[in-house]
Amino acid sequence: MEKTQVETLERSNRDGSITSTLDQEVLDPSNVSTAEKTEVTVLEETSEETIKRKKKEKMGRILTFIGLQIALFLAALDGTIVSTALPKIGSDFEQMSIVSWVATAYILTFDAFQPLFSKFSDIFGRQVILYFGIAVFLFGSVLCGAAKNMVMLIVARAIAGIGGAGILSMVFIIFSDLVPLEQRGSYQGIVNAVFALSSVFGPLIGGSFTDYVSWRWNFYINLPIGAIAVVVLVLFLRLPTPQGKLSDKLKRVDYAGTVIVLAFATLFLLALNFGGQTFPWKSAAVIVPLVLSVLLVGLLVVVESKFAKEPLMPPRLFKNRSVVSVLITNWFFGMSFFAALYYLPVYFQVVRNDSAMWSGIRLIPMQMVTCVLSTCAGFFISKKGVYRPLIIIGMALLTLCTGLLALFKAHTPMSQIYGVTVIGGAGLGCLFSSTIIALQASVEPKDIAVVTGLGNFSRILGGALGVAIGSTVLNVHLAENLPKVLSPELAATIIQSSSFVNDGLPEEFKEVAIQVYVDAIQLIWFVFTPMSALGLLASCFVKHYSVRKQKQMKGEILPDEVVTVDVEPTTAKDTLTEKVVKD
Repeated sequence: MEKTQVETLERSNRDGSITSTLDQEVLDPSNVSTAEKTEVTVLEETSEETIKRKKKEKMGRILTFIGLQIALFLAALDGTIVSTALPKIGSDFEQMSIVSWVATAYILTFDAFQPLFSKFSDIFGRQVILYFGIAVFLFGSVLCGAAKNMVMLIVARAIAGIGGAGILSMVFIIFSDLVPLEQRGSYQGIVNAVFALSSVFGPLIGGSFTDYVSWRWNFYINLPIGAIAVVVLVLFLRLPTPQGKLSDKLKRVDYAGTVIVLAFATLFLLALNFGGQTFPWKSAAVIVPLVLSVLLVGLLVVVESKFAKEPLMPPRLFKNRSVVSVLITNWFFGMSFFAALYYLPVYFQVVRNDSAMWSGIRLIPMQMVTCVLSTCAGFFISKKGVYRPLIIIGMALLTLCTGLLALFKAHTPMSQIYGVTVIGGAGLGCLFSSTIIALQASVEPKDIAVVTGLGNFSRILGGALGVAIGSTVLNVHLAENLPKVLSPELAATIIQSSSFVNDGLPEEFKEVAIQVYVDAIQLIWFVFTPMSALGLLASCFVKHYSVRKQKQMKGEILPDEVVTVDVEPTTAKDTLTEKVVKD
């Protein structure tokens, strides 16, 4: 009786020779048994199925990527879309004095919940938090569109901000889960380009809806787009969910840390928004929240280091020099970035007499450069494996731009203005991708979610501080110098409404009033230039960690490594080698 056993399959050598222990007669196709031919056919079919499966998986990844980008676009868009609609909203509800809280309420909760959702995703799973964030965001959008009064609108915006925080933090974290570190720069570059695009189109979309449809559609538009994102993600996003009972997961939550972080962020941001606008900086309404914020930071340190079993903000992260350096850099980066987004439109509207729509259009060159450079920086990181030079270059360009902004006069050529803002856009493009990669490369995989949330938290919190400082500088300068060139009544009217300068102020006083505004805005940039320089200094302390995998030695097979071999048989002689044992 004869038994044939196939022991090895080998590919032919490049020169056409065959390494084999078989006799030529065995390799002859006529001598290959029916069972062996069947096995070759099965291998061919299996190979075709593998190719189809890989194509399907690739398409699924692409659609998942698109779904995440749509969700991110929604969350980021809502932060800027109401900027050009605020005057109309305030007029409709006849409450211009508190209309700024429509934007502030969203930013407040959007920032405060960043670190919370990042940590919760480690406990409950990324998909759960992402879907929760989208659901809360869309619910808040419905309430915003249906708002009957200003208070209802402000509360609804705060609810939408909570959902937006869940979306933003989860998109960045999920990309970190799906994409290896050495390839992450390319994807992060595209993600940040979408984030920057939303900042560009927000004012334009908001202004168009407000002028030609209704400001309520600034919120209703989220519903169909959000529905598309949900359908795509439900169908194609596949991520593991942490195992365990819900009760066990709830026990892991750092409740004390969560309450302290929320209280700190709320009090700090309220103080910044009250100071110099609603109340004087020296009033109790501003000083008390600031003092409580400082005390809460100290309490958070004690709770997280001594009592929390699974800290919301692990103390070990703040012992990492690179993490601390990037967070400080992000803080000053956010200050300059948000100050530019907020006070460049003031310059265009008051000094250059542009409409709200055109003040947004003037920023398009800066934002487009940001999009392109952010994408290019991401690909550069993936290609070269380095990110530290981009952080330093980005902060240097941002500092240079901030200093040059102080040179803007009442009649500065627009070509010069665009040139300076493009420099700032280049700096922003270098920073968006590199700072996130720097944080993620500096920590262990288990801390990636938390440190990503901290990066967003520090940048947005720094931005809120930057806007508050700029507002204080502007208001103090106007209050001190306008009464010197105008009557107290006219000066008070301009301080309450900047649009009065070009729409109501007598022509003989317009030039001197605009000059006071120019001086005030220049002073803002004089204040922010050294702050940007501090961010540049902090960026020099960022350490470099490899974003590439360790390459294995030649010929070495790592433990548990999966090796795939493609077999493309044509004839038995040049592709199939077998060892046959005959009994």
